[in-house]
Order: sequence, then structure tokens, then C-alpha cells
Amino acid sequence: MEYYAYGLAQARSSFAVSQLFAGVGAAVVLVGVALGVWKAESVGELYVGVVTSSVGVVVTVVGQLFHRRADVALRHMAAQTVALREDRRAAAALEQAVALLDEVADPELRARLQAGLIMKLSGSELPR
Repeated sequence: MEYYAYGLAQARSSFAVSQLFAGVGAAVVLVGVALGVWKAESVGELYVGVVTSSVGVVVTVVGQLFHRRADVALRHMAAQTVALREDRRAAAALEQAVALLDEVADPELRARLQAGLIMKLSGSELPR
């Protein structure tokens, strides 16, 4: 459960960082385009717009990488959740089997059922 909580926290923080980078990148791109359009008369000021837009694109791409990382972490956490549920169901089934086994009064039947339970849990089969 701690591992799941850690992974979920990691995915949330990666998503938050991705949104921050995407927002900053989009703002820088818009400022760069605005500078390029507004100050297009001189070559030097055009250069500032191009550089600013390029930096914005890079920041946006970095934000997308964080977003992708968050998506991968969330998919992994979903798979972990399925595995945890299966483990919990198996543990509950084992507890129920042991409780039912304790209710069997016939010692021979109880021994056979115990052997069957042990074989099932170990994945063994009787030789033929």
C-alpha cells in the first residue's frame, strides 16, 4: 500500500510539473510571437522573438515529457491496483478455506482436504 501511495504521489507531482512547464512554455511562445509581430521592423528585435519562441517550444516539450511520465506512472499504478486486488482476493479465499477446514470433524476427510489445499497453494499435482 505504501508503494502504491508513493507511486500515486509521484504521478501527481509529475502531472503538476508538466502542467506548470506547459503553461510557462505556452506563455513564452506567445510572448515570442507577439514580440516578433510587434517589433518586426528590425532584424535584432526579430531575432529576440525567434529566440523567445524557440525557448518556449523547448519548455513546452519538457512539460510534455513530464506529462508522459505521469501517464506512464498512472498506468503502472493501475496495473499495481489490479495485482493488489487479486492478492487480496486470494488471501480472503485462503482464510475462508482454512476456516471451513477447521469445521470438518472427520479426521480423514480433514487430512485429505488439507493435502488438497496444500497442493493447490503450492501449484502441485498428484502423480498419475
